[in-house]
Amino acid sequence: MAQVTQSTNRHGRGLTAGWVMARALTMAAAAAGLATTGFAPPASAASPPTIAVAQCDVPPGIAATTQVRIAQEKGRAVLDVTRANSSGRKLEIEYGDELYIEKFGTDGRIHATFALTAANNDFVITMSETAPIPCSVSVPDFNKFYRVTLRWHDPVQLDLNVIEPGGRMGEIGHVNSVRPNTNLTQGIGEMDVITGAPAEGGTGELSYVISDRAQIPPDSVFGFKVDYVTRGAQPDAPYCDNHPLAAPQFEFITTQNGTATTRKMSMSHAHCREKIPDARRLMSIR
Repeated sequence: MAQVTQSTNRHGRGLTAGWVMARALTMAAAAAGLATTGFAPPASAASPPTIAVAQCDVPPGIAATTQVRIAQEKGRAVLDVTRANSSGRKLEIEYGDELYIEKFGTDGRIHATFALTAANNDFVITMSETAPIPCSVSVPDFNKFYRVTLRWHDPVQLDLNVIEPGGRMGEIGHVNSVRPNTNLTQGIGEMDVITGAPAEGGTGELSYVISDRAQIPPDSVFGFKVDYVTRGAQPDAPYCDNHPLAAPQFEFITTQNGTATTRKMSMSHAHCREKIPDARRLMSIR
């Protein structure tokens, strides 16, 4: 069982430690780093909740109808949670300084993903009317893949545009949230984490990954551009001049050779009601 140490993140919350393991199943997929899909058959009233792939410390009192599946794939965490009669209720995932906020759908399910920035990771799942669930997940092939992640905390929508070596905007080798390339027919990488504008206090995230960095041609160069989608091409307040959301801050994280490197940046300013030329619409990361 992984030890979850006591710490406090930017939300002022401590990570709970010391739960007795109620049930932790480590599946063969965990060693291979593969995500599981689908849900187990509904548990009977006497059955404990299902925890698969990662290790989680499950506190007493969680309803038997709650099912949690956690996996990792190419350095991203994949969570599938079902909980009866939870439509519209909130689920929070605390990972380091990040807070991912999700809501259960009308079917009582949540599917959430976020990028992992270390080989060994701890995070905490919190649902209403239950104690926090500390979990840990490892990434056996952390030094194998190449990942670029964009994170921000303002309630706006950003988009990460990746121009692969030899690629061109709008053509093969251009990957973003609209062109995620999940079938890998338009390039060597894919956008596998895509979130919308974060809720207040939460984290928004986009992440591009190449499963094996050996696929990257030697001495090649990537291009990265950030689009301030919410601002649009002709911005209005509060997304321009010196208004509060004129220049949202974000983190640009590159993970390669087993190391994650973070750069803190902010969007460039634009004048209110002044059309932004197409050549300046996307901010280049250099």
